[in-house]
Amino acid sequence: MIKCLIWDLDDTLWQGTLSEDGEVTLRQGVGEVLRTLDHRGILQSIASRNDPDRASQKLAELGIDHFFLYPQFGWGSKTDSVRKIAQEMNIGTDSLAFIDDNPYERYEVSTYLPEVYVYEADAAAELLELPEFQFAISEETSKRRQQMMSRWVRNTAEQRFSGTREEFLNSCDMRLSVRDARSGDLLRMVELASRTTQFNNLVQAPTTSFIQSYLVSEGKHIYVGQMKDRFGDHGIVAMAMVHVHDTAAEIELFCISCRMEGRGIGTAFLGAVLSRIHQDRPWLTEAVCRYRPQKRNRPALLLLQLLGFRRRLQGVQESIYELPFPYTYSGPDWIHLEMEKECH
Repeated sequence: MIKCLIWDLDDTLWQGTLSEDGEVTLRQGVGEVLRTLDHRGILQSIASRNDPDRASQKLAELGIDHFFLYPQFGWGSKTDSVRKIAQEMNIGTDSLAFIDDNPYERYEVSTYLPEVYVYEADAAAELLELPEFQFAISEETSKRRQQMMSRWVRNTAEQRFSGTREEFLNSCDMRLSVRDARSGDLLRMVELASRTTQFNNLVQAPTTSFIQSYLVSEGKHIYVGQMKDRFGDHGIVAMAMVHVHDTAAEIELFCISCRMEGRGIGTAFLGAVLSRIHQDRPWLTEAVCRYRPQKRNRPALLLLQLLGFRRRLQGVQESIYELPFPYTYSGPDWIHLEMEKECH
C-alpha cells in the first residue's frame, strides 16, 4: 500500500523548467490528483533539483504548497532524498512512490530502492485509477496530512524543550481513551491494520468481513484506543482483537499507529486492554499472543516483552508468547487513561 507519493517538479508536477522558464504551469490533471490523493490520506512530498526558495515560492503561487510535507530540494541524489523523506515520515520505503520525467532518476531510484513504486511523468493524470492508490477511506484518512503536521509540530516542540524528556511528555497532555469498537469504526480499523507495519504482531490485514464478524461473535472483542494531546485529536490510533477461550485470552491481532512511536502509547493501550480483560473475567489464567517476525515489526515483539510476555513456543513462521494473570495496568504516568466499560 502506498503511503506517500514523491513528486519531481520540472516537467513532472509542472510543465517547463523553473530555472529556465520562470513561468511554469501545472501539468494537466495534476491539480485533481493532488486533491484526491490528499483526501485518500496519501501523503505527498517533493524531490527536486531546484532552488528551495524559488520552488517554494512557485508552489505557493500555484496554491498547492500545503500538500507537500518534508520537501527535499538540492542537487544531490534523488535516492538520498527519497530515503530522507521516508525517515522523516517514519514509513518504510516499500510504502513510497516516486514520479519523475527523467529516465536516469527513475533508474537510479529503482536500482537502489527496488521496493519503491516508480512512475513516468506522463502517467501523472492516471495515478488515481491505479489499484495501489485506491482503498477504503475513513474519517481519519482525510486528516492524515494534518496529523503528520501535528507530529512535526510535536517533534519541533520537543527539540526546543529545555527540560527532561519525561517533563516534555507530561507537558503534552496526552489522553488515551480505550473502549469497545463500534460498527462505525470499521473502515478505520481495516485501514489501521493494513497500514501498520511496525507495531503489528502479524503484519497482516484482516478483511472487512472478518472484522465485521468479530464485532458480533460471542467471546470475541475488539478494543480501540483514541488519542488526543495538546497538538490535536489523532483519532483511533490503536486496536486489539481478542478471542476469549475457557481460561485464556488470545490477542489475535494488535496494531498501534506508527505516528505514535516513542510516546509509550503501545504500552498504555495494550496494558489497559490486558488489565480490563482480567478485571472483567477474573477466572482467566493467562493471555497469549502470536508473533510473526517480518521485516519491520520487531517493535511489536519488544512491546510484548516490555509488558511481561515470555516466549512459550518458537516456530519457523511464528512464535507464541504468554503472560500469566493477574495483570495490573502500569502504563506511563504521562498518559491520562480513560476506560469506557463494556456495554454488552
